[in-house]
Amino acid sequence: DPVGDLSKITGLTERKVQMIVGNRTAFAGYPYTYDRALEKFVSAVGKENYNRLMEGEAVALQDAKGNEYIVQIDSKAPADRNAL
Repeated sequence: DPVGDLSKITGLTERKVQMIVGNRTAFAGYPYTYDRALEKFVSAVGKENYNRLMEGEAVALQDAKGNEYIVQIDSKAPADRNAL
């Protein structure tokens, strides 16, 4: 489960990870919440790894305990995300 693994690695909830890697929504607080979650997400995985994930590439990441995860996001997902 890539969303669950990314949640463990980044410290974000699965819902916030899904917000980062999934489709955009019209939720009123979305831009503020998204920006804060994106900043934390990129800080945890690194800018290069974030861009690789958004391109659909597999990335090896470690959580705070040193457990390694190979994570890949569905490359068929919409490409209209904020790439850094």
